[in-house]
Amino acid sequence: MIVFCGAAAARGAAAQTAGAEAGRFDVSGGVSWIGQTSIGASDAGETTPSNGSLRIFSTSSDLGAAPAVDLRVGVRLARAIGVEAEAAYGRPELRVAVSGDIENAAPTTAVEKIQEYMIGGAVVWRVPGVQRPRLAPFVAVGGGYLRQLHDRALLAQTGRYYTLGGGVAYLLASRSGWLKATGVRVDARAVVRRDGVAFAPGSHAAPSLGASLFLRF
Repeated sequence: MIVFCGAAAARGAAAQTAGAEAGRFDVSGGVSWIGQTSIGASDAGETTPSNGSLRIFSTSSDLGAAPAVDLRVGVRLARAIGVEAEAAYGRPELRVAVSGDIENAAPTTAVEKIQEYMIGGAVVWRVPGVQRPRLAPFVAVGGGYLRQLHDRALLAQTGRYYTLGGGVAYLLASRSGWLKATGVRVDARAVVRRDGVAFAPGSHAAPSLGASLFLRF
C-alpha cells in the first residue's frame, strides 16, 4: 500500500512538472487595477501692460484609479525566457481641478470618463532556482502604444507606455493532450504613461495589480 501511494504521488508530481514545462504557448485573460497618477499642473495667465504675467487661475490634473480588461498571448523561447503580446482596455476618470481664481470663484473639478487602450508586448524571465512543480515566479518588462479617447470618443490622443514588474504563475491542472495545462497568474507592475492626455511633458507612473487565468498549449 505504501509503495502504491508513493508511486501515485511520484506520477502526480511528474505530471505537474510536465504540465509546467511542456507546451510553448500561453493564452491568458483577466482583469487588472491601475492606480491613480498625476498628469500635470499649470497656471492660466495673461500678460500685463508692463509685460509681466498675471495668474488667472491654477489647474492640476490626474487619471483616477480604474479597472482594466487584459488579454495576453505568450510563447516560450527557451527554458527561462519568453515573449508575449498584450492588450488592455480601461475607463479611467480624467479629473481637472481648478483653484486660485483671481475673482475668488469657488474651486471646482471637471470629471470625464475616457477610453484607454494599451497594445504592446513584454519579455518574460522565469526566475531560475525558485521554480516549483506548480509555482513559477517571473519578472517582466515591456511597453507599447497608448491610445486615449475622450469627448464622447471624438478626440483621440496617443502616446507610449512602459511596464516593469513581476508575479507568479500557479498551475491548477496538467494534461497530456493538446491543452497541456491551466492555471492562474498574478502580476504586480509599475505602469508608466508618456504623452496621451497628460497636461505636462514627461512620464507619469502608477502601480498596477492584475490576475488572470491562463491556458498552456
